[in-house]
Amino acid sequence: MEAIFAPQKIIEKIKELNKNCVVILGNEPVVLNHIKKEIRSFTDLNNIEYQSINFDTPDKINDLKLIFDNGSLFSNKTLFNISIPAGRVLENTKKFIIKVVAENSNDFFIIHFQKSTKELLKSSWFHELRKKSIQLEANEPTLNQIQHAIKVRADFHNVNLDNESISLLSNLSSSNLLSAENEIIKLSLVGLGADIDIKKLISNISNGSKFESFKLLDYCMSGQLQKTAQVLSYFEEEGMEPLILNGMFSWIFTAISKLKFSEDSSVTNTKLMELRIFGTTQELVRNSINKLSSKQVEASLIKIKEIDLICKGLHIGDPWLEINRFVFGISRVFNKKKA
Repeated sequence: MEAIFAPQKIIEKIKELNKNCVVILGNEPVVLNHIKKEIRSFTDLNNIEYQSINFDTPDKINDLKLIFDNGSLFSNKTLFNISIPAGRVLENTKKFIIKVVAENSNDFFIIHFQKSTKELLKSSWFHELRKKSIQLEANEPTLNQIQHAIKVRADFHNVNLDNESISLLSNLSSSNLLSAENEIIKLSLVGLGADIDIKKLISNISNGSKFESFKLLDYCMSGQLQKTAQVLSYFEEEGMEPLILNGMFSWIFTAISKLKFSEDSSVTNTKLMELRIFGTTQELVRNSINKLSSKQVEASLIKIKEIDLICKGLHIGDPWLEINRFVFGISRVFNKKKA
């Protein structure tokens, strides 16, 4: 089953397939809410009644039988949203669901399993349910899926993110789709218009700080020690996430390393643009390739990765202490090169 992070026209699709049921597996809030909103928009537009059913207690099924036994209760078509908590599904619940979906073919059903298990997916009754339904996943994206998921959600909100922005947003959100979704919604409200590159992303996430985040790059990588220390102190006082700053250095040092260790030693505008390095940042990269040794570039990438893990709580350490040490250390290297 393919993970789809912004499915469209769901009811239309099940009608085309001559089915009346949507099975949702999982409880990831962004995709789950999207699916339910998409379906509710159809039912509201087409005057279809809505009934929510939650199997929260074993004796709930007796109350629910009365709803379906009383055929006159719903004069119009109805969408039944049936939520099944995590855990073993009782036999009478299984039989009830299969029965009502089969006997009420003019109505529509959402069967939401809050947790998908191998036992559930392999069961004979679930296979019976699949014949009458389409299945949609609402699970947290895997590390291999998160960037694709962010791209899909950004497109849904008409936010055009380039690949570097998607990668950075994935890191900033700790690969959590809900966190990324919140940032995407903020970006959609800003009205930036054109494609959002990494500079626009960082500038907007940093909430319009007194110092633009990319000024830190300029000061650090031109060896301006006092201004580097000043900007770092300001960002820390303002409560900026150190992960944002670390992501910025990850972006530029990744480009530096690719060019530094390339068999073709020439650094052309075309190569820089392919790495999404534009404007004055191109000169910073060129200067860094010339002034930093291979060992210094490798050590910087290792340190950036270490800080990333600390920021995400996967390694023990103080994120601001480490980002200060790293950035000021790089600035000191460039300062010595000027002497």
